[in-house]
Amino acid sequence: MLLRLMILATLIATAQADDHQRNRDRERREHRNYILERQESYQVQGVPTSRIIVGKREVDIYPNGLMFEGNHVVGVKRDR
Repeated sequence: MLLRLMILATLIATAQADDHQRNRDRERREHRNYILERQESYQVQGVPTSRIIVGKREVDIYPNGLMFEGNHVVGVKRDR
């Protein structure tokens, strides 16, 4: 009987710890400031001049023509 109670208590504690960690990781990903991260890593200078939003995608366009979605380069806009 005592062994069963100890196993049950261990399972409950493990399940609660797992859910807490997932929520913290999700919050960290949602609150990232990609504009500051790009500036700190010297990928770009200044702030984006425009933003294109298509559905859930947000593409920032910088004066030098680089186009970023999150921290990924998705293209280069040519000058006219």
